[in-house]
Amino acid sequence: MRFFDKNFERLQDLYERIKEKVKEGSWKIMGGWYLQPDCNMPSGESIIRNIAEGRRFFMEEFGKRPTTAINFDSFGHSQGLVQILNQAGFDSYVVCRPAKDNFDFTSQNYRWKGFNGSEVIVHRSDENYNSVHGHAAEELEKFLNETREEEVSLFLWGVGDHGGGASAQDLKDLERMLQERREEYCIIHSDVESFFQELRESGEELPLVERGLNPVAEGCYTSQIRVKQKHRLLENEIYSGEKMFSAASLLYGKKYPARAVHEAVKDLLFAEFHDALPGSGTQLVEEDTLRLLDHGLEIMSREKMKAGIALTAGEKAIEDGTSCVFIYNPHPYEITGQFAFEAGLPKQNWEDVFYYPECSCNGEPVKTQGEMESSHFCIDWRKKVVIEATLKPACMNRIDIRFRAIPKRPVFQPISGKKEYVFDNGAMRAVINTATGLMDSYQVDGTEYIKPGSFRLTAYDDTYNSWGLRTPESCGERNLTLLTPHEGSAFSGLADKVVPSVKVIEDGPVRTVVEALFGWHESKAYQRYIFPKEGTAFEIETGVYWNEKDTFLKLNIQAAYESGEYLGQVMFGRETLRQENREVVAQKWNAFVNEDKALTVINCGTHGSSINAGKIGLTLLRSAGYSAADGNFERTLREERHTVRMEQGERIFRFRIEAGKPGELMDGLDRKAQIFNEAPYAFAFNPSGKGEKRGELITIDNPAVILSAFKKAASKDGYIIRVYESAGKKAKADLKLSAWKTVYTLEFNPFEIKTLFLDGKTGVVSEADLLD
Repeated sequence: MRFFDKNFERLQDLYERIKEKVKEGSWKIMGGWYLQPDCNMPSGESIIRNIAEGRRFFMEEFGKRPTTAINFDSFGHSQGLVQILNQAGFDSYVVCRPAKDNFDFTSQNYRWKGFNGSEVIVHRSDENYNSVHGHAAEELEKFLNETREEEVSLFLWGVGDHGGGASAQDLKDLERMLQERREEYCIIHSDVESFFQELRESGEELPLVERGLNPVAEGCYTSQIRVKQKHRLLENEIYSGEKMFSAASLLYGKKYPARAVHEAVKDLLFAEFHDALPGSGTQLVEEDTLRLLDHGLEIMSREKMKAGIALTAGEKAIEDGTSCVFIYNPHPYEITGQFAFEAGLPKQNWEDVFYYPECSCNGEPVKTQGEMESSHFCIDWRKKVVIEATLKPACMNRIDIRFRAIPKRPVFQPISGKKEYVFDNGAMRAVINTATGLMDSYQVDGTEYIKPGSFRLTAYDDTYNSWGLRTPESCGERNLTLLTPHEGSAFSGLADKVVPSVKVIEDGPVRTVVEALFGWHESKAYQRYIFPKEGTAFEIETGVYWNEKDTFLKLNIQAAYESGEYLGQVMFGRETLRQENREVVAQKWNAFVNEDKALTVINCGTHGSSINAGKIGLTLLRSAGYSAADGNFERTLREERHTVRMEQGERIFRFRIEAGKPGELMDGLDRKAQIFNEAPYAFAFNPSGKGEKRGELITIDNPAVILSAFKKAASKDGYIIRVYESAGKKAKADLKLSAWKTVYTLEFNPFEIKTLFLDGKTGVVSEADLLD
């Protein structure tokens, strides 16, 4: 669809001819998605939008609704796709990857079972999706010999997305071959739906696959990490933004920005193209994709600001001598945690004092901490504020800020003279080794969860291949080590002083931040351990300044236990991932779990990882070549010139770490990952005091039931609410819409997706189709 969408006016004559061919039945619409996306890293919600966009277009323009989905070139396929395909009206699927050596059977056809028990039939095209120009007939001859035992089979030919399509010469050669072999075979030009119909009628017993169709091209789980991070950010902004826009529209009468959101969604979908998001494109593709994602982010930034202002209706104007920040919680549940934002002083401070913030949240005093602001201007004016608070669900929360004068900005005692720095808030105890900058202990309620030397940055030999990972010859590893005080001070830009490379940089009633500085070869990094004064979870911020070639970087966490199950979030589900240091792909979280312990890691845009004997390796970046692969040709990247590699420069990563007993922690992990990614929206604003303040839009009382979408319906007047069960258990939840006094009780099978339609006038909720 993307081709038609972008070329309609320029190729209108061709387009009309195609429509005529479709009408007469000589041109078949296959797949019917917006485009062929990556099928591992986009969220399940994004895949639904991709299908819905294509389905609307092909139905409106051609009157066609394919029942076979096609993703020939995608690098693997999440098991969560099965339920999406099933609910979207697809009964079959054609893929080329992974290849036959990934299966313990030879058949190209198999049943693929999803998390909720639904199934589709898959055809794995072993001959791949394209033939060499002018060689289609001889490739078909080889295919016939290899599939002689199959009663019915499918052969794909044509040059495909590598240029040229189905050539006249190939068609002529194939027609001749069809005549020559008509006594042995019934070979016809057909379509995929007809193939699957005949396959079913044959009664062939097909093998069953109950896992994701992975691994494929493991390097693509990490290549061009900026694209992956910005893609995740735009997903977060769209799906949290839609929830804001729905609240502003339904509760405050603001017009829903449907056209703007649709434009941002199409930016997101195009960035999910299977050579863009995976990072296998050229540097020009990377730049184009980043620009496209930035366009979508700018749209969402503007619309969220407008909605945020609308949602402050009924809030009183701020008092003289104070500042005010509003935080919108887009989620249907309370959030308790630490929230950081910036605001200005009511007036510039020209006095010889420092103004320290004190906050209230929704009228109640909360723990408050001032930290180093983003501005380095010489006047005490801009303030970074961190609070410990509970935000009310699906509504605006008001933060009033007062300031008290203290003699100067807080400074913190050096810790480098101690062997270790110990942080203990009563529930969590963490130990930082001041000689290494690494974490030697992380205990929750007295139980140890890591081994010494955890959160170590390690560089590994890599291939220059954009799709691959590691070298077949060796995989040498070098650790980034703590910089000397002189090296660390130079790296930090301190020209006139020397300070330790491990230090406390923030401390107060809300949290403590410890910074450590590392380096190896031509690269350096800072790592910040962010410890809250309440709770058992902490955050890691890692800033890498990378200048290496053909090397990949991991953040290694050594669990205190060596055996367990390695899990990862996938589309509308969770999957057990392979171990033994083999690279795997997941979405917002990974977890290493045994009967008694769970160590969880939530990310905001990193997908690749590995584990071996309890050592979790989060893959941060890889400096491979752009679109570099050898194939059957001479080795690439041997030109006698400078050749650009990926990931040269600054890259920043954030993780949330939490350990505990598996039950409650794992049941609520998708919710915690959603909070970390779709963060509450904060902005400084002085409201007018006009209007009427309303309550929350929606609440859901089960922590394992996740609100995937709340948006304006595209096909009729109303709103779409999409929820799913995330813990893999039967569940029940009450969905409440207070404005209409509506309570809708939901019952779920494990990992089940439910789509609902809300009539915004009456508050009536009813079940709806997946696609809108």
